[in-house]
Amino acid sequence: MSKDHLLTAAVIILITSFTLHGRKPLILHHEWHPILEAVRHECDPANVDADYSFAQKTLPTERKRAALLQRCLNLGPGLLPWIKDSIPRESDEEVRGMLTAFAAALGDADSIQPTARAMNGHDFPALKITAAKALLPVRDPRLVDWFRRAMNDWHFVVNGDCGLQREQFYPVRAIAAKALMMRNLPPESYDQMHVRIRSEQLERIKHLEREILQSN
Repeated sequence: MSKDHLLTAAVIILITSFTLHGRKPLILHHEWHPILEAVRHECDPANVDADYSFAQKTLPTERKRAALLQRCLNLGPGLLPWIKDSIPRESDEEVRGMLTAFAAALGDADSIQPTARAMNGHDFPALKITAAKALLPVRDPRLVDWFRRAMNDWHFVVNGDCGLQREQFYPVRAIAAKALMMRNLPPESYDQMHVRIRSEQLERIKHLEREILQSN
């Protein structure tokens, strides 16, 4: 191949690479704005789908927020600059919390702790649930402590059955339990863990006492 052909091929490769890399942020920009608008809608108090006055195991807003989280995961970490740029621009606390949860799910280290705090201490149930789902696959050893705390989460809903066997369901606790099991840990809070350990210690002591008595 002549030098002219080599030069032409190199130029074509460079142009193609520039075009592809230049288009990707543009595509993500167009993808991000509908997601952001949808998040704002779900956090709007006037949105009837976010009403917690009716007994349901999962509300429409929770399912929609989970779908938005999945859209962000499908688009990948390249979406992070758009998310992080949007967070300080939003005046609504719940919207900022949702965007922070999206960033944590995409691997932003600075967003993991704020999302864990939202999972455990926020007043917006749908945000707490989204935060828990966002952190579920995140591999950060600090999250074990947060998931154990979440095993005592206060938020519950009553299932939608119309019969007498209605029961309380704790969605954040359920996600935290799953997260702990995914990490090969017992799905228990710190209080439950301490009770179990104490019970195991007492059982070992009783076993030793029986062995001593039998040996005598």
